Amino acid sequence: MSREQTSKQDQISIFGGIAKGCRTDHQKIDFFDSCKEAFFTDSIESTSLVDEDIPKDLDDGFYVYANMKKLSETELKELKSLTWREYPENLKIFLFDFCISNGDAYSKYFIDLT
Repeated sequence: MSREQTSKQDQISIFGGIAKGCRTDHQKIDFFDSCKEAFFTDSIESTSLVDEDIPKDLDDGFYVYANMKKLSETELKELKSLTWREYPENLKIFLFDFCISNGDAYSKYFIDLT
């Protein structure tokens, strides 16, 4: 295992432990705002702008959310152009659930939670 892979695994362990404690919507929003890097496990190095090398699960989350909310392509583009902290709270909660609670990278932290 390379040094970079070990570092990513360490970060996943840290973020997974924190995320496991997020039960309320408020906690999920706080995690989203303060742990942006947790959503970039495939590309930890690109955390400055969301639209730079978006990981597939995060990008998929935007499209699933847009479908659920029946957003137009223009509305989705406008949503994705917001800064990380400007995203609506319901999107932050959705992306936490989609990418963290149900994402592959963190699956071992959420196996037995009900």
